[in-house]
Amino acid sequence: MMNHSLHYLPLAALADRIADNHLLTRIAGTPLWNQAQVKITSDWQPPPEGQLAVASRHGCALSWLFQELKTQTFLTELLHPEYVYRYLVKAVWRYQFDSLKDRHSPGIPAGDRLHWEQELNLDSPSISDSLRENSPSRLMAETVEEDDTPIGLLQAVLAAADRLFLTEFVDLFVYGSLMCGEINHYLLENAEYIADDAIADAELFNLGPYPMFVPGTGTLYGECYRIPLQIIPNLDRLEDHPHFYQRLWMQCLSGQTRLVYQGFASHIQGCPQIMSGSWRDRQ
Repeated sequence: MMNHSLHYLPLAALADRIADNHLLTRIAGTPLWNQAQVKITSDWQPPPEGQLAVASRHGCALSWLFQELKTQTFLTELLHPEYVYRYLVKAVWRYQFDSLKDRHSPGIPAGDRLHWEQELNLDSPSISDSLRENSPSRLMAETVEEDDTPIGLLQAVLAAADRLFLTEFVDLFVYGSLMCGEINHYLLENAEYIADDAIADAELFNLGPYPMFVPGTGTLYGECYRIPLQIIPNLDRLEDHPHFYQRLWMQCLSGQTRLVYQGFASHIQGCPQIMSGSWRDRQ
């Protein structure tokens, strides 16, 4: 069962696609496979010649999902792609290691087992050189079996992606209805207030119930919050990203780079400018 946070994302539809018996047939040899391989070969080594055919299916399915995570979610928009891929690769290895622990595999030294267990229990994307060179893979142990299924590996990666949405945070700059005391601030009720801040080269306009800023010559004033990624789909819906507002990374006057929803010049025609640059001082 997928965690509920995935229901906010296009990832929710992936569960049914993974369960499709024809999934691997459809994705084998597609451009998605080749594009994904470029991203993950540093951490995920394809099986050597002579391994069981199921190993190749595992690699193909995983590469497809890595690419889907890139194209169907905002994970790689908001977090460094290398961070995301390493984190998910570790989830794959953790799944394989858990499969190995209860099996009799005399070819795996006890020291390696202990090292894998210690590193894989760390909830971080870091991968040491020794772990990279000697990963806890059933492929390397030559114990790939049909019950170590592509679906199991895919589900492990999805669970890790879901955890990223629940545990990773980014900084958001707000300047209108999302500010404290304003009508939509409830969407940030679980967010951490950081500080007031401002953005240069911006002009603020009054659209009635809410403001919109566009590039200009003034200064925009607002508040900054640290928010979990799981909030962003709700904010995107509120702001109708990317059609009415667009979500961008911008540098604030504090020197910090934060997310902000910027408007389009076509939407402010005929609207009065707020010369102060502050929604609170719009009168």
